[in-house]
Amino acid sequence: MSVVTVLAAVRRTLVVLRDATLTVIALPVLLPLWFLPWPMAVRLGRFYGAAVYAVWSKGRRVGMINLRRAKGMVLSRRAARDAVREVFANLGQSVAEGIQFSRRFKNEPHRAKALYECEDPDLQRRLLADPRPRIFVTGHLGSWELATTIAAIDSGRPGAVIVRRVDNPFLNALWRRIRMLRQTEFIDKRGAAGEALTRLRRGEDVAMLVDENGGARGVFVPFFGTLASTSKTPAVLSLATGAPVIVGVCVRRANRPFLFRLAMLEPHRSLTPDQAIRDLTARIVTTFESWIRDAPLQWRWIHWRWKARPDGTEESYGRGELRAVFEERALIPHA
Repeated sequence: MSVVTVLAAVRRTLVVLRDATLTVIALPVLLPLWFLPWPMAVRLGRFYGAAVYAVWSKGRRVGMINLRRAKGMVLSRRAARDAVREVFANLGQSVAEGIQFSRRFKNEPHRAKALYECEDPDLQRRLLADPRPRIFVTGHLGSWELATTIAAIDSGRPGAVIVRRVDNPFLNALWRRIRMLRQTEFIDKRGAAGEALTRLRRGEDVAMLVDENGGARGVFVPFFGTLASTSKTPAVLSLATGAPVIVGVCVRRANRPFLFRLAMLEPHRSLTPDQAIRDLTARIVTTFESWIRDAPLQWRWIHWRWKARPDGTEESYGRGELRAVFEERALIPHA
């Protein structure tokens, strides 16, 4: 056995030990979110989010820059910092809600209907009566795990969710076991378009997130007034299969059931394929943006949403950029 082979085997063993150790460390953090009563789990989730806010300076910086650019110079640095703190708490709450939802309703999903109200029951009925497969797109607004699960419950047909695999295989297996209904399968995000296309042509539904940076392969469409690279997969699949795109979110309301918001979008066949893809992607993003504006602190502002730029450069979200976006206030003349 060569030295190279031995070193490779040692490296693989160390990686497995590292991943197993991290999973053991994560379990005491995740298990209370599963076993506690829902209100206590939510409070603990918010505490976890606040703790991450306290230690993750880059996440704070990304959130503050994004909020400032989206809201403009009316947002002060202090207000941005306070808003980002609440964003972190909401993210922790969303994780707790997703885990609690799985624990309580995974095996009896029909019981979950008491948790939410559909904003447009007529649209919901039309969607359920439509025999075509559906492309459900959502984003990190409100309780996104609930939105995807509720859509699967309402659908009543086989479906799959496009997700990014967690690098740690132990955490990946645990998280997938917790998250989804038994009849829902996963499609790995890498190379997902082919499998999604096959499933849609079989009459199955496909769900995916659409509010993340699309990178060099994405299509640039306006998002809060700035061009943002966005995945064109939903539009491409819709154009290829005739499946409508269903945009949906599940936002929380104080002392009321979650609000399940839906919109149905289809490509304009009168446009060229490239035009139709860009137009549909833009309408998806515009719909999602309108819902973020109604509940801004429930969206994940700490994501590098505008990282890719149309000119091929990338946003770095550095300290200098944080200073620069808030120094723009100096340009406002005094009253």
